[in-house]
Amino acid sequence: MQNNSTALRFNGALKTSHNFFAISETPVRYEDPNMNNHFKFYPDRKVIINNDIRKGISIVYDDFTAIPHENAFDLGVHIFEMMFGVTPQIHREVMNKKTTDYSVDLISEKCKIVIDKEGYRYENSMQMDEMNFIDRPTDRSILRDIPSRQIAKNFRDEYYPFIRVSNYLREGNMFKIELGYYRYRCSNGMMVGTRTKLTFTHNYKRASWLEIQQTAIDRFLRYKHDFLEMAEKLWRLLSIGIPKAQIRMVSFDIFEKELLKKNIELRKKLQFSLNALVDKYVEEIGENLNAALNVATDFSKQLEGSRVSQSTLQALGTEWMDRVTKTNFNIDSYLEKLDGIEERVINAIEVEEMEEDIKF
Repeated sequence: MQNNSTALRFNGALKTSHNFFAISETPVRYEDPNMNNHFKFYPDRKVIINNDIRKGISIVYDDFTAIPHENAFDLGVHIFEMMFGVTPQIHREVMNKKTTDYSVDLISEKCKIVIDKEGYRYENSMQMDEMNFIDRPTDRSILRDIPSRQIAKNFRDEYYPFIRVSNYLREGNMFKIELGYYRYRCSNGMMVGTRTKLTFTHNYKRASWLEIQQTAIDRFLRYKHDFLEMAEKLWRLLSIGIPKAQIRMVSFDIFEKELLKKNIELRKKLQFSLNALVDKYVEEIGENLNAALNVATDFSKQLEGSRVSQSTLQALGTEWMDRVTKTNFNIDSYLEKLDGIEERVINAIEVEEMEEDIKF
C-alpha cells in the first residue's frame, strides 16, 4: 500500500522518453518454395519496423495508419493544454516488450478538483480567468443530518484530471484518448468511461493521422467544461451510506466477471486484499459509496496485472457510478443484491475446488 505523500507522482520534463522511436514500413515478402532466392510480395500487408532496434514488430494491413508513439504523446499534451490551460507532466508511462503498445497518463499538479462536505470545485493555479476557480452549485442539503460515521471527520479530497493516450502499432485495438481522475491520496485512476462523450477512439484503418488528430481535437474542444460532471457524481456518492462490512462487495459487483476468470488461488488472494483496502478508505472517506468506489478502483490495479492500459477495468467502475447515482437508485435493494454476489463468487470457488479434488 502506498503512502499519501508518494502515491501520486508528478514526474518531470516531457520529451525525454526512451519509449519514442522512429518507425518505417515495408511490404511483406516470402520466399518461393519452388525457386531458391526468389521472393514474392504478399498482397495487402506490410511490416512495421522499429528503426531503433532494426526489427519488424508487427504485420498489418496496407491501409493501417502507423502512428509513432511520440506523435500520440504530442497529441495528448496538446489536448491537455487545450482542456486545462496547463502543460502536463507524466504520471504513468508504459510500453510492452514488443514496443507495439504504448500508454501514457498526462497530469498536472497545477489543476485539481477539491471535494468536501460542502460540494466540489475546480482550482487552477495557472489560469487567471473564470476557469481559475469554479465552484459548481450542488444540492448541499443532501449531506445534512447524515450519521457521523458515513463521512469521515474533516473529510476533504483532491482529484487530479488526467488525459490517457493509448497507441498501438498493431491490429486489434483502437487509437484512444480518455479523460479520467486520479485521487491524490492513493493514485487510483478513474476513467470517465468508453460510453461517455469524453472518450475518443478511432480506427487505424483507412484514416490519415491528420484526420485522427483533428477529430480528437474537435471532440474534446466541444466538451471542454464537461469534465466536472464526474465530480458531481463523486460528491453525491458521499450521501449514499453503506455498512463497512458490505463495502468490499461493491468490487464483486463491478468486477464479478473478471474475478471468475481468475484461478482459485489468485481469487482467494484478491478477496483477502479487499479487507485492507476497505479499512483504508473507510478511515479516509467514511462508510459510503464514494469509499466503495475508491476501494474498487484501487482493487482494479491488482486485477489488471501487467497489461499496458487499465482503462477497461477502470471504465467498469465509472459505469457502476453512473448506475448508482441515477434518481431511481434504491440503496436497500442494492444491498440485498450484494449479498447474492458474494454467495455466487464463493460458490464458484468451492465448485472448482471440488472438481479439482475429483480429478485426483
